[in-house]
Amino acid sequence: MICSLDATWAGHPTRSKPNAKPTSTSARKPPCLAAALAVAAAAATEGIGLVKQRADTKGPSAGRPDASGFAFPHPGPALAALTTSALALPGIAGSAKADAPIERATATSSFSYYFEDNLSPSRFATGQGSRERYEVYTGQFRFDVPVAERIDVGLDVLYEEMSGASPWYVIADTNGDSVQVMSGATIEDERVEVTADVDFYLDTGKDTASFGFSKEKDYLSLYGGIGAERNFNDRNTTLSVSGALSYDWIEPTDANSNPTRPESKEKWSVDLFAGLSQILTRASALQATINYKHSDGYLSDPYKLVATLGGGTGNVGDSRPDSKDQVSLLLRYRHHIEPITASIHADYRLYADDFGVTSHTIELAWYQNLFEWLTLTPSARWYSQSKADFYEAILAPGSTPNHRSSDYRLSPYGAFAWKIAAEVELEDLWDYDAPRWLQAVGVANGLDLIAGLSYERYYSDGDFAIQSVSEKDEAPSLVRFRVVAFTLSGRF
Repeated sequence: MICSLDATWAGHPTRSKPNAKPTSTSARKPPCLAAALAVAAAAATEGIGLVKQRADTKGPSAGRPDASGFAFPHPGPALAALTTSALALPGIAGSAKADAPIERATATSSFSYYFEDNLSPSRFATGQGSRERYEVYTGQFRFDVPVAERIDVGLDVLYEEMSGASPWYVIADTNGDSVQVMSGATIEDERVEVTADVDFYLDTGKDTASFGFSKEKDYLSLYGGIGAERNFNDRNTTLSVSGALSYDWIEPTDANSNPTRPESKEKWSVDLFAGLSQILTRASALQATINYKHSDGYLSDPYKLVATLGGGTGNVGDSRPDSKDQVSLLLRYRHHIEPITASIHADYRLYADDFGVTSHTIELAWYQNLFEWLTLTPSARWYSQSKADFYEAILAPGSTPNHRSSDYRLSPYGAFAWKIAAEVELEDLWDYDAPRWLQAVGVANGLDLIAGLSYERYYSDGDFAIQSVSEKDEAPSLVRFRVVAFTLSGRF
């Protein structure tokens, strides 16, 4: 599968088995480094602990932060499903047969709990909604199975429940300070996402196709994508390309009683990716990627408003341009330290869009193997973005520009996140002789279990940004949250 913009190039220094196919959209197992070193990697579409959400505003759940909270063009599930092999740098794996289908069926279940801090009383418009922000429960299951000598397929199913209050609009208090008006803590939503993908393996690379849908009560997304990767230079160089197309349709709730909400809207998006991965030495690797996304159609948030200072013209609806172009450049470096079986991962990402947002991200992670079966991974991430051209927390009296938004995700701010993760791999827990019909679908003669647990803390604030953020521009609803996640994988 081909690399995605907001996949985290992670991995384990030495343990992963050669035939360990990626097993989850959020945590995928790479090939090991065979006899060389292990600069192995796995894709994680949510980045450092960010819950995998949608980048554009879509329905009530759009109020919560997601990968777009870091202002990256989110490739969507189709392109994300085309992500893994390029990140694993197939040339590194040597005799690990990175360009071969999996030999054993693999199943993964993951569960996460995401919860935001309550809005600070000093930033809250007293009596206007609830300070209790979102909490999200997510369950995900993935199954991969070989179906032919050079073909394997995967199915990913995600279910998500969320509830809480969402930022609505910003007003000025009696001191002239910006405070946030929230909705009531009555928003509840569910989301189901299903993605299927198939890999076709060649002597010098792999082709991939992916398709799926995401559904919630007011929103439907359909998507599909294709990708290819080819190895050169004695498998030390890998070129990856992919593309995806998505169609999104929204029917906002209570549109009849809210004149700022349309009855229904739609948009199309095209997402293109190209990446080059290079083995530098037996202990290091470098990857450079570029991601371009174009969206056309309804890009506003029907559930947000913009207030006017003094209230002269009342509140007006969120209104954004009907097209958007996004570009992101990403550099990733991996270095393995063999004497202590550890790996250092460093990423830098530059992002820009024609809304006027420019952002920078730096991410560092340390993967430490212990006892041959345990991996500990501390990581940290820093982010800074400029504001969108049309972002205004509060409009000036008499001003109603065509394009306007008080969405904090379009404001200038910075963010810092840290995460600690542990993974245990227990091999050959159970030996058995599978019947032929099970062997035909990849169930062989043993069971391996991989269990992971992680905790993340995220902070956003105007003081974390590169540029100086004025009190006028700093959004009062910048979010802080925690994520606890558990993953259990089995190879059969």
